[in-house]
Amino acid sequence: MKLNKMEQTSESKSMKEMLNGFLGKEVDISIRSGTKLKGRLESVSTYELVITVSHKPVVVLKHAIDYVELTE
Repeated sequence: MKLNKMEQTSESKSMKEMLNGFLGKEVDISIRSGTKLKGRLESVSTYELVITVSHKPVVVLKHAIDYVELTE
């Protein structure tokens, strides 16, 4: 399914709003390689998420993510 620019922009905004709602909360992230990460979502930018896993920051590129799930 192709989206026009306006639809892409509104979809991107709603995704960003959802992820911003997860900031500071515990999340499960499933990576396309099959790896699962559990940690606290620290920041969201255009191309990446930063989560804290075992007291260490981890940068996860958005294109590598299958899904993000809130665990709280």
